Amino acid sequence: MKKHLLILMILTLITSCKEPLQYKYQDQVKVVTCEGADSDLMNEAYYCFLDDIYEYTKKYEFNPKFTSTYYSLAQYIYRGAMGELNYLKIASPHTIALVKKLKKERYLWDLDSDNSNLNYHNEFVNCLIENIDNEEIKLKITTLRSTNSLSPMILADIYRINIIDTQTDKDFEMFLALDTFYQYLMKVDLSAKKASNE
Repeated sequence: MKKHLLILMILTLITSCKEPLQYKYQDQVKVVTCEGADSDLMNEAYYCFLDDIYEYTKKYEFNPKFTSTYYSLAQYIYRGAMGELNYLKIASPHTIALVKKLKKERYLWDLDSDNSNLNYHNEFVNCLIENIDNEEIKLKITTLRSTNSLSPMILADIYRINIIDTQTDKDFEMFLALDTFYQYLMKVDLSAKKASNE
């Protein structure tokens, strides 16, 4: 009996000791300073989003010679906000592993909402909204949030028209990452794509 118990304990220890997620972008500048979320995790999410969109649009949308991060985001944003893309195809294996970690940050998400899986009342998300430079976008977002009707689909045109703001407004860019990409990945079956560093 003791032998079986010892074997069971060793197996449990081995299977529970997964290698932690290794951040690829920990040396990059932290572009968002909002409180209410793990800054290293959100920094990683920010850079993963931009890299994934760049790689996706370079491969499927553009002539690679004319692709930049800004143009990739401009190409992505409308359909991304509308929920019309295969987000699992866009997300790299590293991003899939990151999403699994982001899911554990339950305060960021509202998985019971009909409008969006992003919790717009969360401290971190609220800080992003308050820091958006474009007053028209900020007013539209806060007005829709106050009536519980905020969703990326409603704002798709506004995002598309004002995407140039992301070149200087990193809080807006981080908000777009959460609202048009990660919130859609929250309910996707991630097992369909192998995650790295699991």
